[in-house]
Amino acid sequence: MKVVGAIVAIFGVILLFNFMPNLTDSTHELQTDAATQSFAAVTTGAGETAADVVLTIDPYKDRTTSVTSITSDNVLDVDPLVAATYTTATNTLHVTGLVASQSRTLTVNYEIDALTDFTMMDTIVSWTPVALVIAALAVVGGVILAMIPRRA
Repeated sequence: MKVVGAIVAIFGVILLFNFMPNLTDSTHELQTDAATQSFAAVTTGAGETAADVVLTIDPYKDRTTSVTSITSDNVLDVDPLVAATYTTATNTLHVTGLVASQSRTLTVNYEIDALTDFTMMDTIVSWTPVALVIAALAVVGGVILAMIPRRA
């Protein structure tokens, strides 16, 4: 019977690790909301292939990786446009990959923090996958300890 318990525990851990990517993706989805902003008449000068735009809401955790896409209505701009840097103090996003001496409308799609209204909720949600892994490993450890014969 103890062997069956060990097999079930190991199978449970394997299932947990198989579902871990889905769990972390859904955790991230819970933490973020989508935001879109358009910036008309973004102009580059002679020899300039980058421009700055000012976002109204900070990207999630102030990271350029929270920018999911940048599109331009100018067909000459090189895809994909890149969010090179983000300056938190001024909410300025530096976009590269633009054609020099042109004007365009840029559309920036990015993720913002969805849990700002809830104190500590972001931290709790962030640590949930870790807590589940620790719990699964504790179950396996418990099963292994239960299988060790005890002296009377």
